[in-house]
Amino acid sequence: MTDLTQFLLSNTDETADFTPNSRYAGAPLKVMTDATGRERVFVSRRFVPQPAVSGTAPSVMIREGDRLDLLGAAYYADPSLWWRIADTNLVFTPAELVATPGQRIFIRSDGEEG
Repeated sequence: MTDLTQFLLSNTDETADFTPNSRYAGAPLKVMTDATGRERVFVSRRFVPQPAVSGTAPSVMIREGDRLDLLGAAYYADPSLWWRIADTNLVFTPAELVATPGQRIFIRSDGEEG
């Protein structure tokens, strides 16, 4: 293991050193060796919780000018938690959630799982 790889792993107890509100907080770090023999440290795959289902999570109607960071601030008291809304609605392009006024999207309650 290279000094850098060892440093990254030893300083984070083998988990990624992201802020607590990051979608990657607590994600394990992995090490791979590429085709040239160089070690690469990466964050392991993050599994998205099951999406919300109609009737199981509150929904909100999108209005003109809504943005995910503003919705994150309004519903989770932290604009950087916008990714929870994207996860709840299982989208790959988060901007599509607020692109159409009148569309309803789900907002998972804080602490609610799958």
